[in-house]
Amino acid sequence: MVYEENEQIGKRLKKIRQNAGLDYPDMADVLEVSEGHYRKIERGVYGLDVKKILMLYQRLKVDPLYLLTGDRGSELSYKNRSEPVDKNSIVCELLDYCKKQLAETGEE
Repeated sequence: MVYEENEQIGKRLKKIRQNAGLDYPDMADVLEVSEGHYRKIERGVYGLDVKKILMLYQRLKVDPLYLLTGDRGSELSYKNRSEPVDKNSIVCELLDYCKKQLAETGEE
């Protein structure tokens, strides 16, 4: 089953892969999955867990917020750092950002 959210993430991931000049096997290696599994992620059949999202951030500097929502969220502090960022800090900051966005749209 393809979920709309996974499909949107897959489209963004495909764009990221193409812009980086990577092919399917390269992206599968980045995420430590088989090529077939990666192709299903791009098609939206499979989703990404937090570990894989953080792998993309650490290895390719893919903004997790953009990957998940399509938003560039320039006010997030992890984006403006040159030194490595703690994984938990990234997840907490993303969750806080999402809560704030939901509260503003009344979807909490």
